[in-house]
Amino acid sequence: MGLPLALSIASTAFSFMGSMSAASAAKREAAMQQRQLEQEKKMGQLRALQEHNLRLANLQTFINTNEAIAGISGRDIGSDRSLKAIQKKAVTEMATESGRARIQNLAQLAKLSNAQAMAGERGRNLARAYRYQAFGTLLSGGMKANKLIGGPAPDPFFHGGT
Repeated sequence: MGLPLALSIASTAFSFMGSMSAASAAKREAAMQQRQLEQEKKMGQLRALQEHNLRLANLQTFINTNEAIAGISGRDIGSDRSLKAIQKKAVTEMATESGRARIQNLAQLAKLSNAQAMAGERGRNLARAYRYQAFGTLLSGGMKANKLIGGPAPDPFFHGGT
């Protein structure tokens, strides 16, 4: 009876260690996913800033070109209503485009933040499930070992019945 008991204990121990290791791995994997999503958020913010700067540069180029053409054609930017209207329209369109881009960027950041929170929650839940599995293995192993040992001695004072 010694070998089956030793094998039962060893099997229980290995199963317990495997489940606890899986719990740790689930938490590490969730942390890695969260870090990756954080990097995606930072890259998205950088990309949005670069695109905004490009829109501003394009607007400035348009205004400078418009002023140069006005200068060559002998028109005064300060008093020419059509040139002012063209520049005002360009500024308004750039502001609208920037607003849309900002809202889109915020929506993307919210989506990534939600995915980040979900990754953490998924990792915690999976780790908890593995820990429950590990402790269930201990209980099951203890019951098997108890059967192999022979169980508790019967109570000499209990005779069953009344």
